[in-house]
Amino acid sequence: MSSLDTDLGWFRRHLLEEILPRWLEAAVTPSGLYHTTLDRAWRRTGDGSATLVSQSRALHNFAAGWRITGEERYRDAVRAGARALAGPLRDRQEGGFFWSCDAGGSPLDTRKDAYGHAFALFGLAHALSVERSDAVLDAAEEARATLRDRLTDSRGGLVPALDRRFAGAPERRSQNPVMHWFEALLAAAERGGLPGALGEAERAGAFVLSLPRGPEGALPELYDRDWRPLPAEEGGRVDVGHQFEWAWLLSEAVRLGLPGDWLSEAHRLLDVGLRHGLDADGGVRSTLDPALRPISRGLSWWEQCEAIRAMLRFGGEHGRADVVPALARLVALVQRRFLDPEHGGWTMRVEPDGAVPDPSKGTHWKVDYHVVGMCVEAIRQADRRSAA
Repeated sequence: MSSLDTDLGWFRRHLLEEILPRWLEAAVTPSGLYHTTLDRAWRRTGDGSATLVSQSRALHNFAAGWRITGEERYRDAVRAGARALAGPLRDRQEGGFFWSCDAGGSPLDTRKDAYGHAFALFGLAHALSVERSDAVLDAAEEARATLRDRLTDSRGGLVPALDRRFAGAPERRSQNPVMHWFEALLAAAERGGLPGALGEAERAGAFVLSLPRGPEGALPELYDRDWRPLPAEEGGRVDVGHQFEWAWLLSEAVRLGLPGDWLSEAHRLLDVGLRHGLDADGGVRSTLDPALRPISRGLSWWEQCEAIRAMLRFGGEHGRADVVPALARLVALVQRRFLDPEHGGWTMRVEPDGAVPDPSKGTHWKVDYHVVGMCVEAIRQADRRSAA
């Protein structure tokens, strides 16, 4: 990885000078509910509502800022955001968490969403790594118990969403909420110090690894109620970014003490992404059909981040020197095509002709959690090199 020493330093500067300070200035409010809808110049747009995902991803980001810098402004942002996540977004009557609330803290969308609950646990676990309080710990345990006891189906996966009273299961399933549940449980074990979380993570990971796989071990995205992959004519697909994301998560799980043979599965998923997910310019495609043929055009920000993070890990720790050229090419592409030279930050999507369909810096989904995760991994690899 010596050829990427300079690039690794860039990630630290990018995170601490260009990403986190802008989010801190733009998103933090007196109520603790982060305002994450932002235009190209980082000015607030929209009505100030918050979702489980937007609140939790920003909470993760500010917790990472505090761990890296020790600056009180990040700790203060975490304290306020954790109180809001444990307060207005929590359903004290029926249990679990609402999907969204308005800027004043009143519920908007009251469904119980598995993806959102996974992120609630994830964000609260990171908040606990900054400062432990009974209220935040109780909310984290609520999110964990809701996922385990009320959103898990008979096969061991997650029901994507239910109504406020936990009824009305849809027919289809997705691996995506389970992936983030797994991620959240790893964070709950390492960052949140929740007893038994690592064992729950092992069960969630084993469930996903037991699912039917596609060619070359690719992990399908969508399933029927019995967890059989959907065919192409019913929308079945392979999300490229999730192959890279799972590769990194499985490596992380092994690092934390889960089964060592999961690393071979991680290499398989990484290889799927490298063989079938890169376009002619080295960018990461969004989707493939079940036969691993590309079905999307244009590039989105988050897949680039997850591929970079996985390649940093496998090139730095798992002997994959073969990823270094692809990694260098992808980092250069990101710096050339995704970064806003005038206002800073990332474009959400770039079309094949170079057009940017939406220059917004933040939405309820794009809170730069993927960018922060990528940069944190690069900092980790740089620190490992310095200590060697």
